[in-house]
Amino acid sequence: FAITDAHYGQTSAVYQCSSCGFMQCNDLPDVLSYYEQLEDQAYENSRNERFLQSEALLRKLKKYQKSGKLLDVGAGSGILVEAAIKSGYDATGIEPSTWLQEQAVKQNLPVTKGILSDVPEEKKYDTITVIDVIEHVADPIGLLKEVGARLKEQGVAMIVTPDCRSWFARILGRKWWHFRMAHIGYFNKKTLAMACRKAGLEIVSQNRPGWYFTIDYLWVRFMQYFPSWLRLRPLNWMKRITVPLNLRDSLLIIVKHQQPSSYGTR
Repeated sequence: FAITDAHYGQTSAVYQCSSCGFMQCNDLPDVLSYYEQLEDQAYENSRNERFLQSEALLRKLKKYQKSGKLLDVGAGSGILVEAAIKSGYDATGIEPSTWLQEQAVKQNLPVTKGILSDVPEEKKYDTITVIDVIEHVADPIGLLKEVGARLKEQGVAMIVTPDCRSWFARILGRKWWHFRMAHIGYFNKKTLAMACRKAGLEIVSQNRPGWYFTIDYLWVRFMQYFPSWLRLRPLNWMKRITVPLNLRDSLLIIVKHQQPSSYGTR
């Protein structure tokens, strides 16, 4: 369940809805305890690259909400919270992992331990970010409803999740890097839009975010597709070079509260 887990293709049983096509792992028990116990030093070691990712996401967010109170759900060690504060937001985060939340505290970042349902509904935010989180929960529509309940009337939320109908997902099949044990739900454009509608949210923007990685990070994961006897170790210089990468296999949406329909009114 580590954020940096590279056991691609290892999942629980994946079921597909015959009506809408949504794919979900229904056999897993409640996984919250796994995240509460999670430690991931490799994630913290990649803080610089993930900070660049956060800055890129916030540049997209600025087009819709330039400032105000921001809550980052599944905040990890507070990387996006840190970037948001530096970008002018009044930002806080909430994170279930005790270890990751402690790393945020060590950085003097306002990240509390818990999940979104622990945040009182009377606390309202101008922006809520849900970055690579919705695929980890058994009730994604419930999560989206909780997001909506904590958004101000003119608030927006940014949601990022892998796209299981992307080109790489279709080409790689079961070996796609987002097929892994921690991912419970697998979205595409259609099912993500449907989930938002059912949660009372309206999509106002959609695109495909890019990420930042060191070359050695990419090299190690590329080697996962080779037999163990053919895998080559990364070289030291690879750790020093960070590159932007957009494989167009994730979805980024900006959502707001649905507007009441005017049809049938006078």
